[in-house]
Order: sequence, then C-alpha cells, then structure tokens
Amino acid sequence: MEITWLGENALLLKGREAKVLLDPAYQPGGALANGAAEIVVSSAGVDNVLRPSKGPQVVAREGEYELRGVSVRGVVTKGGTLFVTEVDEVAVCDFGELPGALDVEALDALGTIDVLAVSLQQGLPARAVEVAALVSQLQPSVLVPVGYQASADGSPGELAAFANEMGLTQVNPQGKLTLAGSPGISDDTRVVILEARR
Repeated sequence: MEITWLGENALLLKGREAKVLLDPAYQPGGALANGAAEIVVSSAGVDNVLRPSKGPQVVAREGEYELRGVSVRGVVTKGGTLFVTEVDEVAVCDFGELPGALDVEALDALGTIDVLAVSLQQGLPARAVEVAALVSQLQPSVLVPVGYQASADGSPGELAAFANEMGLTQVNPQGKLTLAGSPGISDDTRVVILEARR
C-alpha cells in the first residue's frame, strides 16, 4: 500500500484493489475528489454515498463498512467521528484536527492503528505537545504529520516544534510511504515526513 500526502489534512491511499482519499474536509465536487479515488472517507459532515451513480463512494458516518476490499470503521468520540481505514492489511487513521482527549471506550473502538496522520495546525508548539500525548495513547507504528506548510529553504519551518517534541534530529521529507502489510507492533513510533503532492 502506498500513502501520499495531498496537502492540508488529505492523504491518498493506493491499495491493490482501490484508491482511498482520506480527507477530513472533503466536499463533493472539490478538486481532490475529481478522479483521485474510488472511495472517500471524510468527517466533514457530508452524507454517506455508498452507491453513487457517478463519482466516488463516500463514507462519512459512524459504523463499519466494506467497500472494494477496503474496511472502514467510523468511531464516535466526544469531538466527532474518527475513521480507521484498512487497506491491504494496513490500518490508517487520519485524525486531521485532534478531537480532544480520547476515553478508554474510544481507544478500544479505534483498535490497533498502524499509521496515524495528525494535523500540526501550522506548527503551533502546543499542538506538538498534544500530538506527542496522542502518540503515547495510541502507540501507532508510523506517525505522519499533516496540516502544515513545508519550508521552501529546507529548514524545519512549521515542523520545528513537532520535530523537537518528537526528538527528531533531521527532517527529510519523502514523496510517499510504501508499506507491504501491517508494520506490526513496535515500542517506538517511526515518524515519516511526506512531501505535499498537490
């Protein structure tokens, strides 16, 4: 499975059987929706469209779904609905904006998360602390920061506070993340910085 960051909080997951757009701010007919994926997962308050006459299938409500070999689980939390999308045996959760503290019930419902994507909200230092706490709670194998502007001069820029909080000594963006199945449970979360592909 291949993960590409499309800018803002959006990720494109390319699996063996389907392409899935994870976009918390998805709007039907938007630029990202046009042909990017067969399935869209969004918490933007849009409606489910499971049998579209044209365009992608849209999952936007709580529940469990199986579409084109992709499993999607929508879990209601105090701050809204979070989705865990499993493509090629890799469970990905795009938090976008943090929904607030997660209780034990929500953590159990989310289950194991292989790849966690969380918005850095333009590099706010307080946000970096929140993200580190979330990583400690969820213990994903891989963390992908989103929701920031990359610096043009190669410096950490908006990633600086996050890099410091996560103990990163270098920030080396890569074009995509490729995983062959679940990375498995690890004591250490690997941080992967992706380049935005708009």
